[in-house]
Amino acid sequence: MKGTLQLTRAAMALVLLVMSCSLFVPCSAGERNINDDFLAAGKAYEAGDWSRAIQIYEALISHAGFSASLCYNLANSYARNGQTGKAVLGYERALRLAPGDADIRHNLELLRQEKGLSQEEISLVHRAGALLGLNQWAVLTAILLAALALSQFVTWRFSFSTGLSSSLTGLCLLLLGISSAGIALQYQSWQQAVIIAPKASLLISPFAGAASTGVIEEGRLVRIIKSHDNYALIKDENGRSGWIPNLFFEPIAMTMADIRKGNKNL
Repeated sequence: MKGTLQLTRAAMALVLLVMSCSLFVPCSAGERNINDDFLAAGKAYEAGDWSRAIQIYEALISHAGFSASLCYNLANSYARNGQTGKAVLGYERALRLAPGDADIRHNLELLRQEKGLSQEEISLVHRAGALLGLNQWAVLTAILLAALALSQFVTWRFSFSTGLSSSLTGLCLLLLGISSAGIALQYQSWQQAVIIAPKASLLISPFAGAASTGVIEEGRLVRIIKSHDNYALIKDENGRSGWIPNLFFEPIAMTMADIRKGNKNL
């Protein structure tokens, strides 16, 4: 029983941590007519005015927040406009919000193939973790925690056979372990960033004029290891690491405060 309570508390702490992180803010209508702007962006895209479409979609996100459709359409516009890094970033954000969307995944993989950014084969565990989004895994874990607590209460309050009680507890713990693993896998993927600068040099130290150990392609996924001033030590999908300026990459997960701060700096 003590071990069960400890595992339950640990899983609950993980759920609360995930749900308290403001990674993406849902869209709200606000004062502007979002539907009109969305239609205007679509018309600009169809007319081949991708820069205009990008401008409108970015304004919509800045005003109303992220959504899978906005990120997807913005990514399509960037891809058409030849901005590979920004396109990959948009598709990755859209996938975090709608992991089961086949169109988003197809367009992302197609762009990666065209630009020589194909990834290594993804493990079965990571594929399973990608079946649901971070919020979906968190909700499922919360439901399982409630079910576990309820089963423990019912077992304590009423008379049940020891075998049945143990089976119910074991099933809840098994499912809870799977959902907690799903949260952990999704949370790790949210900590990634995308290179948005063409051919960013990997430096041996976080200073201007430092020697370069190579170049990392625009559109590559990287993991931020640590930061120093205006530089970050990154590691890419192929295991290469080095320091790059913060302007060369953009995190996949952002809050509305991050977006508005970035707009003020432009």
